Amino acid sequence: MSVLKVGLGHSACPEEAIQSAMQSTPKPILVIVFCASTHNPHDVYDVVKNAVGDAAVIGGTAIGEFSSIADSPVDSSVAVMTLQSSYLSVGIGAGEGLSVDPDAAAQKAVKDAYAAVQANPIVMSMLTIAMGGKSASEAAHIKPFVNIVLPSGTSGGEEAFLRTLLKEVGKVSQVVGGSTANDLSNTVTHQFCNGVYEDSGVMAVLSSALKMGTAMGHPYYPSNEGLLVTKAEGRTVYELNNQKAEEAMKALLGVDELNADLFAENPMGIKSSDVFGQYTIKSVMTANDDSSLTFYAEVPEGAYLTHMESDREFAVESFKETLRNAIKDAGNPKKIGAIIIFNCILRHLLKCRLDIDDQEIVREVVGEEVPMIGFNTFGEQGTTLGGSLGHYNQTATILVIADETITQ
Repeated sequence: MSVLKVGLGHSACPEEAIQSAMQSTPKPILVIVFCASTHNPHDVYDVVKNAVGDAAVIGGTAIGEFSSIADSPVDSSVAVMTLQSSYLSVGIGAGEGLSVDPDAAAQKAVKDAYAAVQANPIVMSMLTIAMGGKSASEAAHIKPFVNIVLPSGTSGGEEAFLRTLLKEVGKVSQVVGGSTANDLSNTVTHQFCNGVYEDSGVMAVLSSALKMGTAMGHPYYPSNEGLLVTKAEGRTVYELNNQKAEEAMKALLGVDELNADLFAENPMGIKSSDVFGQYTIKSVMTANDDSSLTFYAEVPEGAYLTHMESDREFAVESFKETLRNAIKDAGNPKKIGAIIIFNCILRHLLKCRLDIDDQEIVREVVGEEVPMIGFNTFGEQGTTLGGSLGHYNQTATILVIADETITQ
C-alpha cells in the first residue's frame, strides 16, 4: 500500500506540466516548481496555483530543469512535482531583501514556515511508536523535520541565511536546497513561495512520518597542489600565499591569463575539519581590478585551497555514492517515493564535457519508476558527512523521500 502519492509533469507548457502532475495527486500538500528563467515567473506561478488550490507552492527559476520523465536536462521548460500524503505536513515561508539583510530574511522565512506547519496527530503518534519500537541505530535516522531552502542565487547572502536558519532551528533539523538561477542574461532570479519573489530566501519545512534522507557530493578529488588563503573577507580573496591572489592563482594553474572557463575547470577544495575530512568545493567567479578573486561562496581566511581534479569514472561513482548516502540517511527504505536533486550549473557543464548522464545513474541505482525532479542551480546547500552545513559550488545535494513510514 502506497503512503505517498507523487505527481510529475515536465513540459515547455506550464499548463501541461501541472495537469500531468495533478493526475496522480488530486489533493497535493506540497507542489515543487522549477522553471526556466526565460518563462514569465508570474505566469507560471498563476497557472500552477490556479490548478492546485490551497496546496503550498515552492520553487524557483533555473538554468536547466530535469526530471525522470525527460531524457536530459531541458532548457525553457517547467518541471513540477506534487506530493500528497496523510503522513506529511508542510509549512512554507519567504524572507525578502536577502542581499540587504540576510539575517532578517532568514528569521522571517523560518518563523513563517514553522508557524504554518499544522499539528498532525498521525505524524506525532507514529514518531512515538517508531522511537519506542525501533533499535537505537534505526531510531537515529528518524527526522521529524527537513528544510528545503531556495535562496536567490544572485543575492550573495546564502551563507548568512544558513547561519541564521541553523540558529533558529538547531542542528537536528536537516537542510537541503539550491540557489535559484537564471540564463545569465540579467542579475535577477525568482523564487516561488505561495507567490513570486526576487532577492529572497524561501523555504519549506517538512514534518513527516515518512522516511527522509539527504546527502551532498561532488565529482572532484584533491591534487597535491594548493594555496593558503592569507587575506580574505567574505567571498573575496585578496592574498594567496602572501601574494596577490590573481598572481598566485596564475602561477598555480600555469597560465598568463585567467578567465571564466579556467575557473570552472579548476575548482578549489577546502577539507572539512570533522572526522570525515570531506572536501567542499569553492569556485572562483571573477578576477578583479585590484588583483583579488571573488568566489561563488565564502572563503575563510586561513583556509587551504586544494586544487581539485576529476575524471569520468570518479565523477560517475561519486554521484552514485551521493545518491546511496541519501538513501542510507533515510534508513535504507525498500520503496523510494521521490527524489529531488539540486545540481550546480558548473557541475552540469562538467558532466557535458565528460559525457555523463545523471538520470541514467539514478535509474541504475533506484530503478526506472522512481519520480525524480531537479534543476541546475547557482549554488547548493547541504551537509557534509560530518554534519557541517554550508553553501557550496560544483556540487549536487539530494533529498530522498520514501514511500514508507518510519514505523516500517
